[in-house]
Amino acid sequence: MIAKTYLALGVALVLALPSAARADTTEQDLAKYKRLRQRLLSDFTSVGSAPGQSQPAPERDDVHGTMHWGDGTIALGFYLGVLATEIYMLAHPATFPGADNGDATQLGKTLDELYHALLAMERLDLVADAAFPAPCTAAPALNGFFVRDDVPLDFYTHFPGITQTTSDFTDPTLTNKEESQDQVYHVQHGLALVVALVPDSYVAQGKALRPWAMEQAQRIAAHFATGDWNIRNPACGDRVVNRGGNAIGYSYGETLAASFLTAGAFVPTTDPTWQSIWDTLRAPNNPAYGNENNLHMALAIMAVGDGYAADTGQVMATLSDLQDWPLYPLLHRVLHGSAAVGFCSTASTVNGRARLMLDELPANGEPACPGAAGPAPHGWTSHNRFIRGKSQAYVGPAGCESIRYHGLDYMLLHNLYAIATPGTWKGDGGADPCAGDGGVDPGLDLSTGMPAADAAVGSGDGGGAPPPKPGAGCDCQLATSARAPHALLLLLVGVALARRARRRYGA
Repeated sequence: MIAKTYLALGVALVLALPSAARADTTEQDLAKYKRLRQRLLSDFTSVGSAPGQSQPAPERDDVHGTMHWGDGTIALGFYLGVLATEIYMLAHPATFPGADNGDATQLGKTLDELYHALLAMERLDLVADAAFPAPCTAAPALNGFFVRDDVPLDFYTHFPGITQTTSDFTDPTLTNKEESQDQVYHVQHGLALVVALVPDSYVAQGKALRPWAMEQAQRIAAHFATGDWNIRNPACGDRVVNRGGNAIGYSYGETLAASFLTAGAFVPTTDPTWQSIWDTLRAPNNPAYGNENNLHMALAIMAVGDGYAADTGQVMATLSDLQDWPLYPLLHRVLHGSAAVGFCSTASTVNGRARLMLDELPANGEPACPGAAGPAPHGWTSHNRFIRGKSQAYVGPAGCESIRYHGLDYMLLHNLYAIATPGTWKGDGGADPCAGDGGVDPGLDLSTGMPAADAAVGSGDGGGAPPPKPGAGCDCQLATSARAPHALLLLLVGVALARRARRRYGA
């Protein structure tokens, strides 16, 4: 207890110190991004089509020569998002000058990287049924059920200096490789960014990337968004997966997310009672949020599905502040563009916090556990700052000594921040995202279901960037909820979700 008290005081001190708030330029933060991007490919990811490839490792320990893939599809979802947002920025050089670091072929390279990441996600679906021995079917099937990774035991050979790799796929407990709802929701937000930001005509390796992402999203959602909303293992008699299988509590929000991901081609249904349950999740005092795992899942679903229409921006800004997670309101804005009206009134706070997070990483710093030397001068000290509670920022999780992290959380925040408010890229930290100043308006054109920009680009050619679409501004009047959640209902859903999170995470 005493140790925890001193730890909390140390974190508070770091947050309070003026020196912790850096003031770096766009160019300086871009340099950090580029360094982390190269590091991602050299130290954490092997790009390709073989088992284990194009799936970033969440953790690397050079002291002990080990790498670990745990919750691998959450990392893959963030990776898909980084690639989609990077493609969008590279395709708008007038709005994001310097994003290509002077490499005219970078757009084609990133498209090829996205192809392999989507291929990895599809492969995790295809091999899932075959990953469970008799009496399960042990036969491959492309049916929307996926495993968290397919990293083999000898995968360390792709990384000099590493002598051992471990993963959920090779865990002796077979059910630990099964998908769970948290994996689904973060894969979905990665696929959603592909759907929103990558035009239909962008092709790599002969494959149109956006339609492919939509196809995968529909297959994944259709697998569990039916009947009782339990995620089941079709290879093993359709039994409910061992961890995080019951998604009914978020089902109404998921109907909205699935509709967005598939441009209305797949709109699941749920009992109207669950819409009332979903309504309780807009309240920051919902007991469910006593476990931060419920919070990041709810925020990911809200962002993709525009969960509360005109209220969503304000709801998400309030909720994200609970654990210091500005990424999610930025994600919502980027996915839905000027339709995300709430961002107009919340951007100054959300953008301000995001910029401080980006700036605080030193020029030569990296996402890593500070260990006994902590607290660190920056909060990038866990494998993902936006699914781990703020108590881990600056100090890392228990037992993380000598572990380095992939940095996808930093990179995705960097890109979302820039796209949501393009004026910040040219040095205006207080730029108004709703000024209608000719900046890019991200997200789908809801009248056509197409991205804001479109052009034919083939793999590796690095050219053909589409012109920016002028921002249309937005109506900054927030609608108020006509239905406040009933206190008892709020309590009941909170208790139910908290119990389910404890079963999933062992909290």
